[in-house]
Amino acid sequence: MHLSILRLTLPCVISALMFASAPARAQFAGAGGVIAPPVLPAPVFGGYYGRGYGMLGYGWGTQWMMNPYQGYMNGAANITTANAQYQQTIQQAKLTREEARRSALQTRRAAIEERQYELSLRPDPEKIRQEQLLKSLQRSRNNPPLVEIWSATALNDLLRDIQAMQTRGLNGPEVPLPPDVLRHINVTTGTTYGGIGLLRDDGKLTWPYVLQQAFFDAPRKRLDELLPQAVKEAHSGPVNPQLLNDIRAAQKDLERTLDAHVADLTPSEFTEASRYVRELKDSIRVLQQSDVAKYFRPAWSLKGATVGELVQQMTREGLRFAPAVSGDEPYYTALHRALVDYDLNVAQLTTTPPPR
Repeated sequence: MHLSILRLTLPCVISALMFASAPARAQFAGAGGVIAPPVLPAPVFGGYYGRGYGMLGYGWGTQWMMNPYQGYMNGAANITTANAQYQQTIQQAKLTREEARRSALQTRRAAIEERQYELSLRPDPEKIRQEQLLKSLQRSRNNPPLVEIWSATALNDLLRDIQAMQTRGLNGPEVPLPPDVLRHINVTTGTTYGGIGLLRDDGKLTWPYVLQQAFFDAPRKRLDELLPQAVKEAHSGPVNPQLLNDIRAAQKDLERTLDAHVADLTPSEFTEASRYVRELKDSIRVLQQSDVAKYFRPAWSLKGATVGELVQQMTREGLRFAPAVSGDEPYYTALHRALVDYDLNVAQLTTTPPPR
């Protein structure tokens, strides 16, 4: 019994003494190496209790303890593997970043191409403008509202179309114009909305009944005195600024008086008075223009026995139709009918094929 215990204990003691005497010199050298110990202890056999065999290595029984050389090689392998994984991770990150950039560029290119495609489907501004002009012309040809005729909107649409066709050498039939019609048509160069309108009779105004009431006497008499003077000066050049200031003051006094007596007027009377005051204001605005003398020259007095001659004169002088003033509405309606007849006849010439 004692001999068996001694036989099992002796190898363990010898192994422990040899392992303790081995110098532990393993250490890291610099940034990466492990210096192995110069002396490798001899392996010993450790017995296994109850079995009659042993294993090569350090420790007890079947447990394996790594020797210093194996530790060195294992550490070096781990460092190499970690470095390789690090480099692989860096390169993979670079590839991922480049792929993201490439994807962003493709997305941007696709967005630009989509925008260009959408823009290619939209008509250009000039095409839109031409379509709007054509729609306005069709509206002006086909019984437009009277307010569009009296405001000269329909007349100018027809004038523009007839001028374009005359430029191409197309002339319609002779549509006659009564002389008394042209005397009631106002024109402008386009720098102002209205024409001389109420001032065509040398500045002498024809007041409507509602503005002849007693509470309008002061501004009405003041305007009757100042406007003929301004028109006389306008025949030869710009009107005196002080005279214009007095006229504007009288006109504003007339507006304030109308607002103050709105309760004394019927709705129709107030509407009529308001329209006359607005037309008077537009006429006074013409007196403030530096080229006011043109409005009173004989060349700007509309002439012509036919629509074709009237359009040629307005083209030559650079004139447009101005809105009608009170009392001129029937003449504007008659002129619109004549312009429509002429324009439609000329339009037929552009659609009818030439004779063979």
